[in-house]
Amino acid sequence: MSAYPTTLKQQAENALVDSNFDFIAKYHAVTDLRRLLKKTPHVLDRQTIAAVTTLLQSDQFHRVRQSYFLFREAAKVISDMIVRPAGNGMGQAALATMEGLLSQTHGSAHRGVAEALGSLPLVVKGPRMPDIDIARAPSVTLDDLVRAHGLRLTGDFRFIGRSLVAQTSPNNRLLVAKLAKTDDCAADLSREIRWMEALQHPIYDVDRRFHIPAPLPFNAEPVVRLTQLPVKPPGTIARHPQELAIVFVTQKDYFVYPNDHRVSGETAMEILSRNAYLMGFLAAKGVIHDAPIPLFHNRTQRLRRDDQGRYQWFRAGRLDQWLDSCAFPNLGLSGLRDFEHLISFEGTSRLLYRHIGSHFFSLLLVAGSYFRSRDVCRRGLDADGRPVDARDLFDPSLLARMIHGIFDNYYAGFCGTSSPTAGLPIDHHRLVARMIEEMGVDRYMSELFRRVDQQHMTPAQFHAFLRHKGYNEQSIEGMQPGQSDILITSGPHLGDFNRQISLPELIEAVAAMSAVCIAGRYMAQNGA
Repeated sequence: MSAYPTTLKQQAENALVDSNFDFIAKYHAVTDLRRLLKKTPHVLDRQTIAAVTTLLQSDQFHRVRQSYFLFREAAKVISDMIVRPAGNGMGQAALATMEGLLSQTHGSAHRGVAEALGSLPLVVKGPRMPDIDIARAPSVTLDDLVRAHGLRLTGDFRFIGRSLVAQTSPNNRLLVAKLAKTDDCAADLSREIRWMEALQHPIYDVDRRFHIPAPLPFNAEPVVRLTQLPVKPPGTIARHPQELAIVFVTQKDYFVYPNDHRVSGETAMEILSRNAYLMGFLAAKGVIHDAPIPLFHNRTQRLRRDDQGRYQWFRAGRLDQWLDSCAFPNLGLSGLRDFEHLISFEGTSRLLYRHIGSHFFSLLLVAGSYFRSRDVCRRGLDADGRPVDARDLFDPSLLARMIHGIFDNYYAGFCGTSSPTAGLPIDHHRLVARMIEEMGVDRYMSELFRRVDQQHMTPAQFHAFLRHKGYNEQSIEGMQPGQSDILITSGPHLGDFNRQISLPELIEAVAAMSAVCIAGRYMAQNGA
């Protein structure tokens, strides 16, 4: 056999460990190793792993803008060795090295390692979900539905958000009429009903508390045109022009959230841990909750952006109005909720890794918001214009236990096994300290209301928006959309306007947790 592969391997490894080689030379060395791995995987060994590890742990290129691409390709050398082991325990050695590197790297190197590990191939495919023909939605009143299903109301109707609810017998349950808003997609309502039906299948049975609401169709039609409401909707609710709604019965604690100020710390931790398990359990079956909380990079720009301003955690940008995002999470005491946000997954592990990251990111934000809910009045800027400092509301020990509970339970649900013996792949003491520092002080409160965003508004909408942001009538008199950029107070945010997130430690933690979950599932599927 030709000695060329061995020679090329040695040359590439030497280039990776020698600081005299520049960025381009090291990039070519990495691509040489990846090419060798495809053709002659048996050539690569522990010396290869050690050379790549040296590169990933080096600070030589951390200030180079393109360093992420080098580190990502380097990490893929080791992750490819997991998938194409050449014997002699190389696969297990490569996996152990990658998991170790999660706590031994930072910045773009950490991102490269996490994404490479998070791209290990998995077989995950969700169910096919048929649509509902909303054109057949019948006109009906709530009285009609109550009579049709033999229910008896034991309380008055009231609005919770856009849902009209009332207590009903038996067992003191809740009747919920969820109204479509003007800008809602009617298909979302039908999707929620389909998921309520689908999750009743035995394959989704889970040994944790998870209540699936029961739809109340009318004449076998699950989506209705709800007329003659017993209570007038609040002014903030603009109903869909066809008055579409879905109606279902659920448990009385359906609207109890983990960050409600009336919930004890232990109960909040249990809710977060259990819902983490449920998200992981469903994700393993190809059912992804696409919005545990609404996350935005910039809410104001969502009308003109192709991505509607939605937050992509792996880009580590500034997070818009984080406390507002956590106000009413789609998880509670009864389990996951708002099934309109469930999607059937079919795609690459890399995409799944990003979905899992969104779950962890959302759960950790809600954990932080629990402590702020202890005193909702302490928020924003004080009378002297200084950031409110609410760090004393946080309990570091409880927050640490929440973080562990979220990770351990998500991993168990997704991988089908207990959490890895190594535990959290992060320095949780530093993460807790940094979360309290950034979530406890409202340093970032303002943003620029761009002229281009103003131009999407009528003068009436423009003035109403400014009033909502604290401008008085005298200030806005004569102002018209599109004249100039306007500084508005809209926070608290995590990060300054058009900058990176002020809590990069959270991004690195989310990346590491997600990568370990993918690796754990990979090992489970491959009998490791």
